[in-house]
Amino acid sequence: MSIICTKLFDQFNQLYSSFNPSYFIIGVTAFNQGIQHLSDLSVNYMLKDEYGLSPAMMGLYLSYTTLPWMIKPFWGIITDSKPLLGYRRKSYIILFGILDALGWIMMSKNKDGSLVSVLLLLFLIQLSICFVNVVGEAILVEVAAQAQREQQQNNFQHGASRNVSIFFGVRAVGSLLSAYSSGALLHYFTYQQIFMITSIFPMILVFVSFFYQEQRIDLNQLDQNDRKNNTTQCLKDFWQFFKNPLIYKPVMLIFAFMMAPSSSTIMFFFYTEVLGFDPKFLGQLKFMYAVASISGVLIYNNFLRDIQFRKIFLVTTFLYYLCYQSIIILVTRKNVEWGINDKIFCIGDQVMLQFVGELNIMPVLVLACRMCPKHIEATMYAMLMSTINFGSMLGSWLGALFLIWMKIDQTDYSRLWLFIAITGVFILLPLPWLYVVREDEILKQREKPIEEDKKEVQSSTPSTSKRDEVEEKVPLLSNEDNPNQ
Repeated sequence: MSIICTKLFDQFNQLYSSFNPSYFIIGVTAFNQGIQHLSDLSVNYMLKDEYGLSPAMMGLYLSYTTLPWMIKPFWGIITDSKPLLGYRRKSYIILFGILDALGWIMMSKNKDGSLVSVLLLLFLIQLSICFVNVVGEAILVEVAAQAQREQQQNNFQHGASRNVSIFFGVRAVGSLLSAYSSGALLHYFTYQQIFMITSIFPMILVFVSFFYQEQRIDLNQLDQNDRKNNTTQCLKDFWQFFKNPLIYKPVMLIFAFMMAPSSSTIMFFFYTEVLGFDPKFLGQLKFMYAVASISGVLIYNNFLRDIQFRKIFLVTTFLYYLCYQSIIILVTRKNVEWGINDKIFCIGDQVMLQFVGELNIMPVLVLACRMCPKHIEATMYAMLMSTINFGSMLGSWLGALFLIWMKIDQTDYSRLWLFIAITGVFILLPLPWLYVVREDEILKQREKPIEEDKKEVQSSTPSTSKRDEVEEKVPLLSNEDNPNQ
């Protein structure tokens, strides 16, 4: 633990020499997102015990509440093109921070409420967290791009890796603190009291945001021809950039990778119903997850950030697959036959799974940061993050469908090992298409002005009369001659 703290201190010490005040609001935003996991166990236990949901139905219902994360580009377009009270970032953080806090307060007052009311409040909370997350990530990308321009960095990978590591590292610290407390709090407080405690943190974010220094925009002098202020132009720029095969093919690869069916809900039931883990131990387990996440972020940022994406993604994906398959040992109770205690096995196995998973996802997040062009940072990064979230949501749905199809529920876990074996294959499926990620060309495309890109497209397109001549002289490509077929 002391090594992790020392590494974190070193990371922030490196930032001090080139400190940008935006790092503070980025850190507070990330920490707020992580600390709100304080209520995760309370929500899970409430849905399981008070509303009697099965593993499949709990997974489906919770996935519905995350729908705001699927349309993050929409929130990105709003914050990029529509200033609120003269600010593109600050005002939105304050507005949705207040809505976030109100959501948790209403959850604390909703005792004995209907399942629908609970899901609607969780939806409001997720919407608020999501919008604040979009704004924080937009500031993150802006800072990285600004540092590159000011310092004329030849390797944008360093700036992007550092900023992404800071954001997700601080978020993991918030998750760590919430995990350390979440299980223990359930021994002393009710679900409603924990929800009220959680509402404090978004209010702190709101308070801090008032001090964030952002250039104010005169709403009366906005130039509608300025692409920063024009929603239609923002959408056109986004589409012009995204439709390039260098961009959309890696996005599809990320989407396919995140679609692996999820086992988190059924494992929560297995831990509580079969292994008899209490909330305190589950909180300790979540704490260890957070430690593993922070360790993964630090190791990636210090030792692995310069490794080519395809190499590190290939290796970590195989390692993650092997760690995931080791869950079969637990669900078949082989660890008991080998004399390994359930809690010890879970700590070792799940912590390693979380650690490798963090190493696996960090290159994806850095790649997403590097792909964002100027002026539509929030829109593009939000689209990439929504791709990850949408893939994760489909993974939850696929996991629930597999559970229903295989007739696995809280009364019968006999086929759980087969579920783990089958769903693990999905982790490896995207690997044959890793070649579509060409980092150097992606960076060149990112740095190219959108207007210049449009002119190149127009100049390379023959006029109507010339196009007719070309079509008369050149036969159409057959499928065998077309490299894209």
